[in-house]
Amino acid sequence: MAILEVDSLRLYYSTERGPVRAVDDVSFTIGEGEALGVVGESGCGKTSLASALMRLLPRNLASYSGSVKLDGEELMRLSDEEFRSRVRWKKMAMVFQGAMNSLNPVLRVGFQVAEPLIASGGSGEEAKRTARELLHQVGLPPEVYGRFPNELSGGMKQRAVIAMSLVLSPALLILDEPTSALDVSVQAQVMNLLKRLKRERKISALFITHDIALASDICDRFAVLYSGQIVELGDADDILIHPKHPYTQKLLSSTPRLRSESEPEFIPGVPPDLVNPPSGCRFRPRCPYAFEPCTRDPPIYSLSASQASRCWLHQSPP
Repeated sequence: MAILEVDSLRLYYSTERGPVRAVDDVSFTIGEGEALGVVGESGCGKTSLASALMRLLPRNLASYSGSVKLDGEELMRLSDEEFRSRVRWKKMAMVFQGAMNSLNPVLRVGFQVAEPLIASGGSGEEAKRTARELLHQVGLPPEVYGRFPNELSGGMKQRAVIAMSLVLSPALLILDEPTSALDVSVQAQVMNLLKRLKRERKISALFITHDIALASDICDRFAVLYSGQIVELGDADDILIHPKHPYTQKLLSSTPRLRSESEPEFIPGVPPDLVNPPSGCRFRPRCPYAFEPCTRDPPIYSLSASQASRCWLHQSPP
């Protein structure tokens, strides 16, 4: 059963040059207890997608439309106040990139974890007990409850932020580059924590990263994002072993491997301008297989029950 259903989601930002098409006609689903990895280069719209789902919209909003259903409820019909009081953090929570920016430096960590429960009408003592239990579940010692953020290491801060996101028991957790600021050993610890929480609490997750190798450690499926659009969607094994879209192939070829005779390849060119993207396929200027049909917008071809790709190479021969 799908816990999140996204259909034709769009988020455009207003600028002097015109609207920035940060999220442009994006559709996907996430099943109960499933982790979907959203991967792609910097600037492809990954964080904007998370902001659109959480309805953390900027002042220069130009367009925000589409369908977002959580547990069958259409969230786009809710007012901002209804979304804030009923959905955000209660049903859908987010771990932001860079834990240091998510913690208030003048408040103790334990209070910041317990605060959402208190704000939701819970008793202070119950909130404290829940916060202490969550800090323990994410692998932090009891004394962290009374410490300030500056007294914690980067990995401890990230664990504290994960505890904050779980305090209201959301059904869906959005993770935006949760390990990007951590060294390799701490990164592995946080990933093991996320895998354990996914297994034990059956949490559905949207895992945003530019590191496919990292995402493969936790994700059941992948959505490959390019220039604000999903260009390939499928099971993790299909995407990693048999990528179909040229961009996905190039992205995987650029990933270093421990055992490989070939060197990592780079993707030629630069990502397109989201104000004036190329006509037709947006990867066309960088694609080694570009041909005449690529000047038109490609449809999404269903290649199997578990894999789809937005590329003219998959059209049936006439």
